[in-house]
Amino acid sequence: MVGLVFVSHSAKLAEGVKEIAEQMTQGKCMIAVAGGIDDPQNPFGTDPIKVKAAIESVYGKNGVLVIMDLGSALLSAEMALEFLDPEQAQNVKLCAAPLVEGAVAAAVQASIGANIADVMNEALNALRVKSEQLAQVNTMAPPLAPSRSPAVPLPGQEKIKLTLTILNRNGLHARPAANFVKAAGLFQANITVAKGTKIANAKSINQMTLLDAGQGDQIEVRASGPQARQATELLKVLAENKFNEKDEETAFVTLEKAAGLADTRENVQGAIAGIPVSAGIAVGPVAHYHSRFPEIKTRQIQDTQSEINKLQAAVSKAGKDLEQLRNQAAQKLGAIKAAIFDAQKMFLNDPALLDAVQDAILTQQCNAESAWQKSIDAMAKEYRKLTDPYLREQAVDLIDVGRRVLVHLIGRRLPTLELAQPAILFAKELTPSDTVQLSPDNVLAICTALGGQTSHSAIVAKALGIPTIVGLGEDILTWTENDIIALDGTQGLVWPHPTQSQLTECQTRRERWQTQQQQAKALAQTPASTMGRNPKTIKVVANSDAHDTKTILDYGAEGVGLFRTEFLFLGRLQAPCEKEQLQTYTQMANIMQTRPLVIRTLDLGADKTVPYLNMAPENNPFLGLRGIRFCLAHIEIFKTQLRAILKASPGHNIKIMFPMISTPEEFCEAKAVLNEVKQELKSAGIPFDENMEVGLMIEVPSAVAVADQLAGRADFFSIGSNDLTQYIMGADRGNRKVNHLVNALNPAVLRMVAQTARAARKAGIWVGMCGELAANPLAAPVLIGLGLDELSMNAPNIPDVKNAIRHCTMHHAKKMAQTVLTLETAKQVEAYLKLNKEKSVK
Repeated sequence: MVGLVFVSHSAKLAEGVKEIAEQMTQGKCMIAVAGGIDDPQNPFGTDPIKVKAAIESVYGKNGVLVIMDLGSALLSAEMALEFLDPEQAQNVKLCAAPLVEGAVAAAVQASIGANIADVMNEALNALRVKSEQLAQVNTMAPPLAPSRSPAVPLPGQEKIKLTLTILNRNGLHARPAANFVKAAGLFQANITVAKGTKIANAKSINQMTLLDAGQGDQIEVRASGPQARQATELLKVLAENKFNEKDEETAFVTLEKAAGLADTRENVQGAIAGIPVSAGIAVGPVAHYHSRFPEIKTRQIQDTQSEINKLQAAVSKAGKDLEQLRNQAAQKLGAIKAAIFDAQKMFLNDPALLDAVQDAILTQQCNAESAWQKSIDAMAKEYRKLTDPYLREQAVDLIDVGRRVLVHLIGRRLPTLELAQPAILFAKELTPSDTVQLSPDNVLAICTALGGQTSHSAIVAKALGIPTIVGLGEDILTWTENDIIALDGTQGLVWPHPTQSQLTECQTRRERWQTQQQQAKALAQTPASTMGRNPKTIKVVANSDAHDTKTILDYGAEGVGLFRTEFLFLGRLQAPCEKEQLQTYTQMANIMQTRPLVIRTLDLGADKTVPYLNMAPENNPFLGLRGIRFCLAHIEIFKTQLRAILKASPGHNIKIMFPMISTPEEFCEAKAVLNEVKQELKSAGIPFDENMEVGLMIEVPSAVAVADQLAGRADFFSIGSNDLTQYIMGADRGNRKVNHLVNALNPAVLRMVAQTARAARKAGIWVGMCGELAANPLAAPVLIGLGLDELSMNAPNIPDVKNAIRHCTMHHAKKMAQTVLTLETAKQVEAYLKLNKEKSVK
């Protein structure tokens, strides 16, 4: 028998058509439907993944006929055919018949055993009776045009294919996958992603993560619909920018490597080895945490819609819970770590997951909690099959989300982690939402039977500063409550029955460690000055592109040396307005108070493009329209940003910095636009800081060559060591074949730094650095010796850099600087710096 598939923009319409067809044939026909998309906010549309699944569910040797309603339904059906096995695809026909009439006619013909050609012909002629009857009523009715599928896509229904390479260190795991899904969801387009034989709906976080795409893997994006081109352009930009994830956020040891480290310590007397996650020493009683839920039983129900409503309400409540957790995490850990819960919210609203649960409720007529639990378990099982250990551990996040919905379905509360006394917490495994609620005040350490060093729970524990060891094995779950144990989180060792001497030693080391932690935290808040008779204080500030200012200040930042404004412009459909920018700059400045806030004007182009500005592709984008060149080519966008910065300046220490200045003319032109905006504000009576410092970034060799001329016009320089290095070396830092040349310790780069600093010193202006070289504690003495006044870096690097500054004298720093400028290779420079560090330690 021929199988039938009905495709509609509306899930309800598709089910209704199926119901009519089944009544006409008394259920003697194989029918499947693919209706709507799994987006509660915008449920209307078509999904090729659903169409493919529907075809496969009714496929047989006699073939399948697909009947669609309108617009993108045809494109989704065509795309579904591309995903099918070629032999299957040959037996699937797309029919241009009207949905309701065609479906009924086709079902009747199929039910009597007709072949696919006859079934299709009957469907195509379904309107004939209606047309002839209405023609008798309305003699002006036009003749019925022959039905046929259009040979080309309809206007605005372009089909695009795009191949992307995953650059993220840990592949397309939950957080970058969440950013992918968020971007795809912005557009009216059907978007699928393929990796090998695996195919995913681009708007499903679970399907995207389960692609198991690691670093270096290629994925193919297929898009159709009115906004297909805009969608693929944005996804291309996101992929090039590692989906807005920084490498330092995911620089963790793999589970296998960590386990290997643990194996080398098994002979430590009386200790059990696990996987070290967070450093520190702890001595205290055992406290077990059991996250037990009542057994979920399957019940047969009659009112399926009531169960679906109950599910939707529970999902909504869980979403609000995650919002609160995200805010809590942002306060305690900063915006980067809080993004873990953004990714969890994407799991929660995943259309593939919700669709599976609702299908189970409807087809099996079972209770919502049972359908939900089974779907979560099935999907978690798929995660655990993945080859990449980092991606495998995302199963814990999925289970965490599942548990949060489940408690609302069954009317229970989540188990609380309240300890009666400070203790060492033992658990089989902790979820991120468990961990973020812990406090170092009463949780002395964490030991888990399962888990890995790259899990989100491990990331949270490390950020909280709680000594943590995971992967200790399930035997630890039998240890006696309140027994005193000792552990070393740095080595990953636990002593279940410590001797008195071991306890004394661990307690002494713990007190010493706590003292060091307190001293380091206190030192981080104080200025960094060199030793000796003529000390120099170096301002150590932070790079930032988000609102994680509390975290920045906790690390000891004395201000912001580089505020990247691109994040306001990327990942959206239109440029931010002046009001939105003003709010962001003012918020940042308020938290900084009197501390400096250096705002870099928009630095788009090259590796950062936006679809709404129609930025044309360039053969050599890094040598093209980027930085200040882009701003000067888009004056209105530039002026809008300058107005917002100026309006935010009164009462604050805001400075403006122009990116990628290559000539004095460019800098003068940018300042002229700034002066024009100032005059407009003056005329309108709007206040601003008229003494605001205006500086520029030294990122290209030409700027170094004329640094003396630029210094006479600028209030400060900031050396962007990342770009400067690749331009000096003529090597793309993103190209693996040549990125070995992109080393900022190369003497050629250091000589350029020295030349820039000399020009700044002669002109009486200050000079800083905001690239990766500034964050290298090993290089700090040399940079000071070369004449830099400020170092700007990602906040976690600040304590180490400050410490390096405090352990050198200006005399020694200048001597080191002179020496490295005589060396020939980056390896020689690095070896020299390491040798000097060892000497200073001795």
